[in-house]
Amino acid sequence: MNWCWQGKAWVFGDDIPNDDGIMPLMMTRQQEYDPAILATHCFEQIDPLFAANARPRDVVVAGRNFGYGNPHIQGFLGLKGKGVGLVVESMGRGPMRACVNAGVPVLQVEGVSGFCQTGDLLEVDFETGSLHNQTTGAVRQAEPMPAVMREIVAAGGGIAHMVQRLRGSQTDD
Repeated sequence: MNWCWQGKAWVFGDDIPNDDGIMPLMMTRQQEYDPAILATHCFEQIDPLFAANARPRDVVVAGRNFGYGNPHIQGFLGLKGKGVGLVVESMGRGPMRACVNAGVPVLQVEGVSGFCQTGDLLEVDFETGSLHNQTTGAVRQAEPMPAVMREIVAAGGGIAHMVQRLRGSQTDD
């Protein structure tokens, strides 16, 4: 998997909830798990233009406490369905796990708020932790995405990773 992404920044502030922030709670209540369907509802209550205009390898940039609340996977499956990566100032352990289990690459970058504006062209390397705002020339370095998390995301998410590992552990008798 190529961990160096280049795309448009989609900037959101602090305290973006998972339910009724990243994804409408109704999608969880309807028990929808199809990333393609969920992708059409990402951020619809915050930025109605996101779902129609975000493209694969674009990057959602958000402030502190991203995805707080119940760690339902629907919001992160929607981000996977859009094909976007995630750079946040901070997020809790539950949302981080849901993000990785959905198969979304993510970096936590201290002080990333103010690094870019929506529409800026970003280059993000999830393997090395480097961020380059190609619009402004600003550069940041963060802790890279841990190898085990990259392995899960590269497999397509937690379930695909588990299936891959189980198949790899099978021996011919």
